[in-house]
Amino acid sequence: MERPGHTPLSEELRRSMIETKVWQPECPVPLERLASVRLKYVDFAGDEHSDGELIVFDAAAHRVSRIFERLFDMRFPLSRLRSIDHYGGNDDASMADNNCSSFNFRKIPDGQTISIHGYGLAIDINPVQNPFIQFQPDEGIASIHPPEGWQYLNRKNQKPGMVEPIVSVFEENGFFIWGGSWTTPIDYHHFQPPRVVVSLITAMSEPDGVRFFELCIEKRAAVLAVSGDLDTGELIRIYRQDREAFFSSFSKKISSV
Repeated sequence: MERPGHTPLSEELRRSMIETKVWQPECPVPLERLASVRLKYVDFAGDEHSDGELIVFDAAAHRVSRIFERLFDMRFPLSRLRSIDHYGGNDDASMADNNCSSFNFRKIPDGQTISIHGYGLAIDINPVQNPFIQFQPDEGIASIHPPEGWQYLNRKNQKPGMVEPIVSVFEENGFFIWGGSWTTPIDYHHFQPPRVVVSLITAMSEPDGVRFFELCIEKRAAVLAVSGDLDTGELIRIYRQDREAFFSSFSKKISSV
C-alpha cells in the first residue's frame, strides 16, 4: 500500500538490495518494513532535482520527507541522494561520491554492534563536507573519511553543504543525535534517533511506531534525559502484551523528568 510521501520497496529494488547485501537475512528489520522516500533537492550549482531517494524505516518516513522538504525550501545544497545499492552496498564508495544515504545493513567500527543504518533510522548528509573522523589515540593519528573531507575540518569556517545550519531541522523531526557532537569518533554527516528509540520503534507495528516516534519528538528533551535508564527489553515485553499499557508506562517515565 502506498502511503503519503513514501512507498513500499519495488521488487526490482528488493532484488538489488539483496544481491548487493545492503539487506541481509540477519538484518533487524524485514524488507517489508522499509520504505522508499522520493525527494526533491537542490545541488551545489543551485539546480533542482526530483529524483532523490532514501530507503528508511517506514514509521519514520513521514518525518524524513518533512526534513528534506525543509532542506529544499532552505536551498540547502545536497550532492546526490541515491540508495546505497547503487554502490554495491559499499559505504566508502558512497561517501567518496558525496552521496546522502540511509539504510545499509552493517556493523559500526567496533565490529559487533549493528549500525543504526541497519534499521533505516540514520541519515548521512554530504560526507565530503561533513567527514567521519576516526582516532587512533595510542598513535595520535586521526583518519578522515572520505579523505577529501580534510578541507572541511575547520567547522567555524562554514562552507556550503556543511550541516551545522540544519542540525535543528533533524532534531525537530526525531533525529536528535548528531555525530558531530561526539568525542570519538566524530561523524559530522550522521543523524539518528537515540538507540533506545530505534530498538522500541522497530519492535512496533507501523501505526504504533508513528505514534511512538511523534511522542518522542514532542518530548525529546525528556527522552534524551531518561534514555540511558530505560530497560528496552522490559518495555518491548510490555508493548507485546498490552500496547496501551506500554504507551501509558512510557509516558509516565518521560513525564517525571
